Amino acid sequence: MEQALSDVTVLDLGQVIAMPFCTMLLADLGARVIKVESRERGRERVSLGIKRVRDGVEERVSAAQYRERNKLAITLELKTPQGVALFKELVTKADVVTENFSVGTMERLGLGYETLRQVNPAIVYASVTAFGQHGPYARQRGYDILAQAISGYLSVTGFPENPPTKSGQSISDYYAGMLCAFSIVSALHYRHRTGKGQRIDMALLDSLVVALDNLGERYTVGGEILTRSGNVAFTGSSTGVYETSDGHVAVSAGASDAVWRRFCEILGRDDLARDPAFATAAARRDRRDEIAAIIQAWTSKRPKAEVVRVLSTAGVPAAPVNDVAEMVADPQVQAREMFVERDHPVYGRLKLTGSPLKMSETPGRVRSLAPMPGEHNEEIFCGLLGHPKEELVRWREEGVI
Repeated sequence: MEQALSDVTVLDLGQVIAMPFCTMLLADLGARVIKVESRERGRERVSLGIKRVRDGVEERVSAAQYRERNKLAITLELKTPQGVALFKELVTKADVVTENFSVGTMERLGLGYETLRQVNPAIVYASVTAFGQHGPYARQRGYDILAQAISGYLSVTGFPENPPTKSGQSISDYYAGMLCAFSIVSALHYRHRTGKGQRIDMALLDSLVVALDNLGERYTVGGEILTRSGNVAFTGSSTGVYETSDGHVAVSAGASDAVWRRFCEILGRDDLARDPAFATAAARRDRRDEIAAIIQAWTSKRPKAEVVRVLSTAGVPAAPVNDVAEMVADPQVQAREMFVERDHPVYGRLKLTGSPLKMSETPGRVRSLAPMPGEHNEEIFCGLLGHPKEELVRWREEGVI
């Protein structure tokens, strides 16, 4: 099956989350993504595979690292002159270079954008860092938790009586990864029109600032500083998480006036739908806590399956709060094929996260599992670049690959 990016070659120097996730999305759409890592970094990656016990023996399943799926993997030591020369040779065959090293690292290696654009003027060169390539924090090392802190994201997450709370996962890495993938595809489209490559500068911090809904404008325009509100939305829409007799549900009972009227009918409280204090979204915004208490009083007496069934049937948005096991088994997740099974010669049949890229002609696909470090050295150095196998043996002995 032809895919949307099957004519694109990406040299991926990404590590950990943000850039590997970005290039995973490109690879899902058919791009030839060549993962470039040192032997040491490759060993570290494999050591961080998913831990499991099989036949009484504990093992690390590196093939289940879903962010590395669909990729080719080579080992290359960029701190050697030969490694730098080989990388530049690869750049002549590539459309995109991706990296998320600290600011200045690629320049110190002699592989910065200004250098590589001389090798390939049409190259699209994408970087993801914590704070971007310029500004007072640019050269500081940073991770998701720092981006959450500086962006204000921590300040609005959690309950008012508790300290600022981080997201359950590295949310800025995924936001930045998605935005970087979008930027790369946009840059390739621009290059198709003009022949020009360009530099992409993506920051974890920026990705969270733009994802704060309109909280920035509520301060810059309205002078309002919002803080933690727990599990109920700032807006007074009563959208939130509520206890049931056997767990929790997410409910949006006042998302609109029509939805509110439906919810009041379920409660047998048509008076709330007519009361000017509750009848409109603007009025409900000033009674957020009262409305949350009304919803909680109803949900707490019922199991979550019943709450979801009754509300959803009546047109009131509701969903169970799943743990990960419940999420994997959820019929909607299964219908969307968000987990797929693939066979591996060493680890057997594995289930891993599917592709969210549903497209009618060129959908995202999971073609292969995460490769071992250097698994495709011969294919790339000999097949793509045309070097003889004897050179691979020599480079391996010299620590170049």
